[in-house]
Amino acid sequence: MEPYSRQELTRLAAEDIAVIIGKIEAESDWTKYLWNQAKIKNLMTLSASLLALSFNQAKYEQGEQKDSYLAKQNMLLDALELMCTYPRRNLSHTSPIPFPTLNSLVSANLITDNPSAADRELINGVKESIISFVSGPKNITGNFFRLLRSFSDTRKQARRQAESIRRCAGIQQAHGGTKTIQPVEDETYPKHVYDTLYRTLQKHAKCRCILPGQSPSALGSHLGRLELKGNIPTMEDDFLFHTVFSKQGLLQVFDNLQWQHLQFIVPRNPPGRKMVHFEVNPIVKKATKSTCNTVRSTSEFCELLTKNIGPAAMHVRISDGALQVLETVGDIEVDIAHERSIPLSQVLRDYTVVSKGKILIAYILAKSIWQFYDSEFMSVRWTTENIQLFQKEQGDGDEDDESSIHWAPYYTFSFEHPAEPGSMERLPRDGVLHRYPRVLALGAILYELGLPRGKKSKVSTERSDESPTLEGKINMVTNRVRKGVTGENWPDIGLRDTQTRANYRVIVENCASKDLFRPSGQDPDALEEELTIDKRRTILFEAVVEPLKRIAQDCDWVDDKGNIRSGHARKAFARLMKEYPTSQDLGSSALLNDTTQVSRATYLTQGVSGASSNESQAWLNKIKTASVMDSVVSAFAKGELKDKRIHIAVLDTGYDPGAVFFANKDRLRRLRKSKDNYNWKDFVEKGGQDKPKDEQGHGTHVLSVLMNVAPAADIFVARVARNNLDLQDSARNVAEAIEWAWKECSADIVTMSFGFDGEQYVDGEPIVGNAILKALTETSQRTLFFSAAANEGGNRNEMFPASNQNVMSIRGSDDRGWACSFNPPPDYNAETCFMTLGVDVPGASLAGSKYKGGEVLKSGTSVATPIAAGIAAMLLGYAKIHEQALKRVLGPRDEVKLQKIRRIAGMSKLFGNMSTEMMEKWSYLNIDKFTDCTDDLRLSMIANAVREAKD
Repeated sequence: MEPYSRQELTRLAAEDIAVIIGKIEAESDWTKYLWNQAKIKNLMTLSASLLALSFNQAKYEQGEQKDSYLAKQNMLLDALELMCTYPRRNLSHTSPIPFPTLNSLVSANLITDNPSAADRELINGVKESIISFVSGPKNITGNFFRLLRSFSDTRKQARRQAESIRRCAGIQQAHGGTKTIQPVEDETYPKHVYDTLYRTLQKHAKCRCILPGQSPSALGSHLGRLELKGNIPTMEDDFLFHTVFSKQGLLQVFDNLQWQHLQFIVPRNPPGRKMVHFEVNPIVKKATKSTCNTVRSTSEFCELLTKNIGPAAMHVRISDGALQVLETVGDIEVDIAHERSIPLSQVLRDYTVVSKGKILIAYILAKSIWQFYDSEFMSVRWTTENIQLFQKEQGDGDEDDESSIHWAPYYTFSFEHPAEPGSMERLPRDGVLHRYPRVLALGAILYELGLPRGKKSKVSTERSDESPTLEGKINMVTNRVRKGVTGENWPDIGLRDTQTRANYRVIVENCASKDLFRPSGQDPDALEEELTIDKRRTILFEAVVEPLKRIAQDCDWVDDKGNIRSGHARKAFARLMKEYPTSQDLGSSALLNDTTQVSRATYLTQGVSGASSNESQAWLNKIKTASVMDSVVSAFAKGELKDKRIHIAVLDTGYDPGAVFFANKDRLRRLRKSKDNYNWKDFVEKGGQDKPKDEQGHGTHVLSVLMNVAPAADIFVARVARNNLDLQDSARNVAEAIEWAWKECSADIVTMSFGFDGEQYVDGEPIVGNAILKALTETSQRTLFFSAAANEGGNRNEMFPASNQNVMSIRGSDDRGWACSFNPPPDYNAETCFMTLGVDVPGASLAGSKYKGGEVLKSGTSVATPIAAGIAAMLLGYAKIHEQALKRVLGPRDEVKLQKIRRIAGMSKLFGNMSTEMMEKWSYLNIDKFTDCTDDLRLSMIANAVREAKD
């Protein structure tokens, strides 16, 4: 006898189980099974649903089968098998036939009054299992009935289809057609569709919004995000992609960030291939041609993004590499906030994810990676850093909650970055634990989703010294995922159901398995090599995507076609952790963003955002994870150097110990001598505050940035002003704080992220300049002063004290070293001007702000200054550790010159040796040249700097 097909087995098994239920209903002694109304209702519902299922299967067998439906049918058969053996099912049965109970049932004679002994035993066993099943827990019966309804409930499908038609009516009009957009589920989308979209956007997204005095080479691209929803909607012969782009160029988005929604329409057919279709109405065709504008150049794309159309999406068709902008616009599903998007890693760390929300994200990302698997969208490794989410714009009917995150993840366009070796589809077999980086990247994301809230993953924070090679990185991630999934409390995905958590574990294990694409056989290695990329995609779908969809359906996030249920479309995915205070915003953002105000003094920070910059964070991570930094931290943590740590004094608005950043006890230790004895001095309030305080947030952010870059230093904080307005009259406070820094704190470094229009005179004396000079005199010039230059580009010269010859003036760059537009002109009388990272630098916020003490971005010379000071602290620490070796390198005659590294002349020379001259008088400071070499070369670099430094 030929084995039954999946469709036949489903239909026949449904019929036979319904027959057995009829036998149960026909029994007269209902009390035998202690029936109550709920059990009777379950039994009746089960019978009706199975009959409807059988009828629908009979219809469906006559049509073309989709892979998704066939895959889902396996899930249904497994559920029916479970019900017929409930609760005694042995999951490890060794039967060579899948679904043995169902196969036996459909082969049995259920109609005869005299069944065989084997058939009678089978029928009675199934009958008892059904009775136990309908009497079982609601979570089991509920999930089963939802699964049945997804095969037989046509009313809900009709309502969802109508909703889809309504949402997409605007785009239908743009095409002049009448067909509706229908989500396409699990089809093999044409590769050229994705590549056409990617290459066209890569071509047009380069920013040409040139600002006065700005180098075109430094412009970069507009920020771009592609919404990932699992299913890509289609209409007629087109695919539709929802994207958002920043209206400003990359270097113009420090404040007032605005997003433009674009709905891209990409033809299904490859370019040059004519489509066969019915002739369109000539009037409609003529109207379509006359109602669109063609974008042919990058500058025209920039102009398109600046249009103000409000909360709506422009329809843009891609045709032969050009962009045709239709006159129609469409609704947007969710009005995202005009703020920086937030990396998924930060959402998982700092936000409370809604119940079962991690499952939704896992399914969407798995489905999306499967869809884009063989496209240029995979040229950069997908991580929880470059997958980002948006805060929702609050509407009139929404709760007053500014921390609500929408559920839809977005892919971050990385047009500026070359393809990563670690993002290729398959690697050679030798030297790696896992040959398929794209699948491994998915596994790493799914693993991080399963971590408990607030736990930082080592997978996404790989250290450069741990994984210096591609093989090292691949093996590190593979090892951590494989070990991590075996943890007793993993996965933490918001579900208590043991089976679902076990299924999720298996899915991630599949991603990390070296055998995922190794067919069984006599020569699995050879068979693996023969697998095409399309076959690997099929395996990935069956082993990862489809099982995740089943879990998402059980969680009621998606329907049977894989669409996000309409009731969830506007729900929040996550909110900020509830344990942090939610008092009113103190208004620091407005002060920080106010760069047009002309004042005599100001804190030099531009823009604030509640998101994290992937590029800037990666830049900072290189410092924090460098092996040199580890050696410095270790050396000063114990032994004789423990009491000789580098001391840094921060003069600012103070700091808020209630910020999330300072919850770390190790950080608090660096800020106080004992429990109630802080490294702190308040020069603002009469009598001074005994405990740290910050009313504006500027100092809190600056301090957290400094502590991240200088983890081996002890920090001393002087509060010299409350805010910008207060700073204008705080010159005496600054002067007193400088004396406190060198006299009481023995500060090696003093950092000041503020500026005055010029030297400040009190009672006819330049008290700040005098205080700096006195500090240098009393310490034999062994105190380094750093100050922020200015933030208004060519509209303002370098501010004081940065303009003082005894102070190192710091400007800001992007993560690639290009000067930012907010920098003042260089001092052409100086040897050079130093700049370092000053764009989108993450740091702490006030606990009472709308960011609840979490991480925020700020840009400007204010944030570049503590980074430069932190690098200097690392260099001083390294020199102190290797003092004897440096003296040997210098020799007896020059060893006395080693002290010059603690002076502005010596540190400037060392900075110069480490920097890259981007333009005349513009030197980009980072640590690569210092960290990417041997200890001997580092010692030589320091020795040369102090030899060359002027006395």
